[in-house]
Amino acid sequence: MAARRRRRWPRVLAGIASTLVLVATGAAAAGAVLYQRLDNNISTLDTTDQLGERPTSPVGATEPVNILVMGSDSRTGKGNNKKYGNANNAGIEGQRSDTTILFHVSGDRTRAIGMSIPRDSLVTLPMCKNKIGEMQGGYTGRFNEAFDIGGPGCTIKAVEELTGIYVDHFVVVDFNGFKKMVDAVGGVEVCLKEPVNDYHARLNLPAGKQTISGEDALAFVRARESLGDGSDIQRIQRQQDFISSMIREVTSAGTLANPITLFNLLDAGTKSLTTDKGLSSLRDIQGLAETMVDLRPSDVTFVTVPFVYNSDFSTVSWEQPKADKLFKAIINDKPWPEPPTTPPGQDPLTVPPEQIDVIVVNGTPTAGFGNIVAEDLQDQGYNVVGVRSSKTDTDTTTLKYPTSEAEAARTLAYAAGATQTVVKAGSGTTLVLKVGSDYTGIKPVVTKKKKKDPLDTSAPKTADSSFECVS
Repeated sequence: MAARRRRRWPRVLAGIASTLVLVATGAAAAGAVLYQRLDNNISTLDTTDQLGERPTSPVGATEPVNILVMGSDSRTGKGNNKKYGNANNAGIEGQRSDTTILFHVSGDRTRAIGMSIPRDSLVTLPMCKNKIGEMQGGYTGRFNEAFDIGGPGCTIKAVEELTGIYVDHFVVVDFNGFKKMVDAVGGVEVCLKEPVNDYHARLNLPAGKQTISGEDALAFVRARESLGDGSDIQRIQRQQDFISSMIREVTSAGTLANPITLFNLLDAGTKSLTTDKGLSSLRDIQGLAETMVDLRPSDVTFVTVPFVYNSDFSTVSWEQPKADKLFKAIINDKPWPEPPTTPPGQDPLTVPPEQIDVIVVNGTPTAGFGNIVAEDLQDQGYNVVGVRSSKTDTDTTTLKYPTSEAEAARTLAYAAGATQTVVKAGSGTTLVLKVGSDYTGIKPVVTKKKKKDPLDTSAPKTADSSFECVS
């Protein structure tokens, strides 16, 4: 196998020291001064009041790491504590986080997941200290209210309580700083199906592919009413596409080969950051980035927490068990999306349990065992349409299916451990599973999607995918 081509995207941070030497035309002293300037740009926020004492040592090179990225209208930390300088006075009116993405980087540093959390998710908010030090929360509200109650610390607590995922580090990105980062790379390419003229967002763009920067870029990632259906969900998709496009721009040879451009990017980026104590210096960030030098844009997957719209059509609830499967994949450091199940000697399975109707026939001498198997099937998503008892017992679990349901039969045969499949005479779409004494349970399966559903807003996509035109 050919050696894997190395891409330098994470070297935007990992290569800081050598880049500064280039900027300073080889003068080591000047390089040190510039390094210190970038280091001083970073603000730090202490969340001990909300989260208690937590480890601050850098994450090792072989350990998975979870970084919660939050977008905010104002800057925390050094020189700007009037907004939300500590965990207790973070609840100033209007300081809700519009954007929350949990980035999980695998322990082997071969992949990363960016999981967007819809701000309008109805959740049970954690108990946090508000701006005057009183405990607040414990009720059902929108996810982004946690930031309003107790700033980044309360949002971290919400993520950990709702998902079970431990947050190792956090980063708050000031939107104004984000705009300057886009300017530093010369703008980012986007695509619009239709022109946009939004007076309130001050956004006026023609249709088609174009490069945007400055206020247009900021308005593009934050606007709701003028783009798509006005929902936060479509804004999340647009933000993911924009970040992917920006990643590709940063990885381009033109950006990395130009020391001035690269320094301007790093200067704007570090000025926009507020972090936890574990990422409080450029050296800490550089150390983490150096462990990710082999990651490519195609290794970065963006996904939104699976959800369903509520009856008010303005809030969403997380869809189970899909959301829990995603959370568990992150907790267990497993790839996402999960690779499709491939039975030995076969192609990957394609028909999901939700599309399979099955009748259970109890072929064991144990009375009521068919109902137990039916529950096992339902737990995995199968549609059980009947339970029967067999007149004769059998040692072997078998499956009968109509010819038209051969693909569905492959899924159920694998999941139930059916060692024999027989074509059932007649028409219809229902499969018949006769359970024998060899039955040990229903194995979970992951099926291969035949094609992307354009309405599935939680479908994963990688950072190297093309920017799809939005309307």
